[in-house]
Amino acid sequence: MLGEAALLAPKQARYRAHYGRALARSRDTRRQAEAELQAAVSLEENNPAYHVMLAEFYRDVGFRRRAENECQRALSLNPKHPDAQRLMRELRAAG
Repeated sequence: MLGEAALLAPKQARYRAHYGRALARSRDTRRQAEAELQAAVSLEENNPAYHVMLAEFYRDVGFRRRAENECQRALSLNPKHPDAQRLMRELRAAG
């Protein structure tokens, strides 16, 4: 259903972001997941939640530096964003 929503309303960042998150669960659709998450970020650059979702994706696939960069972007938009703070602490502890 998320895929259909993203297809029918491609300019709705929330559909693209949640579709990307769903796609990220499978190794076979990770490239498409990244594209959907990046599209959500492009559509709503000032939404820190989408940057966090992309950062979590990068963390999960082992791209720690990219994850940190997206976290930084989220925190620059909202320094008190709890998910961005948590993820940044986690990334720094693992680094």
